[in-house]
Amino acid sequence: MLGAIAGDIIGSIYEFDNHRHKKFPLFSDRCFFTDDTVLTVAVADALLHGSDYVERFKHYYRLYPHAGYGARFHQWVSSTATQPYNSWGNGSAMRVSPVGFAFDDLDTVLAAAATSAAVTHNHPEGVKGAQATAAAIFLGRTGHTKVEIRRYIETTFAYDLGRSLDQIRPVYKFNESCQETVPEAIIAFLESTDFEDAIRNAVSLGGDTDTLACITGGIAEAFYGGVPDAISSTAMGYLNPHLREVTMKFFAVYRNLSAK
Repeated sequence: MLGAIAGDIIGSIYEFDNHRHKKFPLFSDRCFFTDDTVLTVAVADALLHGSDYVERFKHYYRLYPHAGYGARFHQWVSSTATQPYNSWGNGSAMRVSPVGFAFDDLDTVLAAAATSAAVTHNHPEGVKGAQATAAAIFLGRTGHTKVEIRRYIETTFAYDLGRSLDQIRPVYKFNESCQETVPEAIIAFLESTDFEDAIRNAVSLGGDTDTLACITGGIAEAFYGGVPDAISSTAMGYLNPHLREVTMKFFAVYRNLSAK
């Protein structure tokens, strides 16, 4: 999940100032954590303590009410509603990375990803986006190759991963759906050479850059065995003590878990 947080912070300043190339500063004094980080940490918190997702999301919203939530999520989380609202938005995928690190078999990861999504994003595409992201993380951290990850995601979720970044970049537009964010984020990982390159790939597509880089970052962290120290330490510096504490506790508990 450190990779997801770093991706969110790096991508935060390019969402409305797209840079469709890979040469840009990773961090600046304008970077900030968004709702992607807040809800990722909320999922981690729920997993650490066996908490209810609805309660955790609403609690974190009260702590961080101005983190940039999507309109429908904001309406739901700020109300007394507890039922999902059938969203297919990419919010289910951007917050799911802790699930991919927290369980030791793929079936459990898929089930847990669906649970984390369905409290809000119970549309099939919302669930699918979360499951595909969590599965890619699980496969990446358990020694599967990029070819195997690509094959599994394409076969299981019917995402088109055959396009190249060079094909996507000129025509890609801002999109908040899972179906037009998750495949692109996975492709950004598949074409990468290391963690930093994966983040640069994601940001270079333009569009919803913080969420693209958040999703890509979680997968890249898993596959490449972590986040480079310089990137992780800098990203953590943007978090307040509460978010850092939960993040580091999750990392300490789950960093050594591998498939059995």
